[in-house]
Amino acid sequence: LDSPGASGSGSSTGSINISNILTGKCLAKLNYSSGSPSRSGGGQDRKLKAALEDVTALFYDEERNEIYTGTKRGLVHVWSN
Repeated sequence: LDSPGASGSGSSTGSINISNILTGKCLAKLNYSSGSPSRSGGGQDRKLKAALEDVTALFYDEERNEIYTGTKRGLVHVWSN
């Protein structure tokens, strides 16, 4: 998990980097950028931001190829493709 950027905005929204454990190579990055367009509208944009705020737990289910994140506010989000 990355800590918030140094933009000085005071936001606690960071990013999740998915890396190969053997090589350390970054395979994917989940992040939120308030300036990026939302494909699904404002509601989905707010949900994405909330899912990346203050992440305190992360679990990867290899059989389902899903990542589960949990926040300190009790929000659980499932990341899948």
